[in-house]
Amino acid sequence: MQVVLASMVSAVLFLIGCIHLYWLFGGRKGFSIAIPTRSNTNSPLFKPGLFGVAAVTLIFWAAAVSLLMFVEVFPPIGPSWLPRFAAWSLAVVFLLRAIGECRAVGIFKSIRDTPFARLDSLIYSPLCLLLSGLTFWMLLLA
Repeated sequence: MQVVLASMVSAVLFLIGCIHLYWLFGGRKGFSIAIPTRSNTNSPLFKPGLFGVAAVTLIFWAAAVSLLMFVEVFPPIGPSWLPRFAAWSLAVVFLLRAIGECRAVGIFKSIRDTPFARLDSLIYSPLCLLLSGLTFWMLLLA
């Protein structure tokens, strides 16, 4: 069961990494609705650069691989505690992302009338909550 859960979460993380790779190489479809915006002007709260998008891509892929190392689909690299630590960190980070920062991101956000906010409520935050829950479940089975 752990391998199934880790594989499901890793597949989603790999796919999200691929979307970021598409943006890194100049693709623009979906880019504007993936960034939080101000309510009154609909201008982005930040503008990610190439380095930031590349870093996020690599982080998603590293997270996917670390989960597969935790369940020993891939041989662990580094200290023996690292895959477990990475899995716990991932579960907590996705839970915190789902909860949000109470302004523009997460379940408890106050900005709710932008395209990003609507997608965050319908897709992004629930997906983060699901990924967190599945990762916690996988860890509790260990």
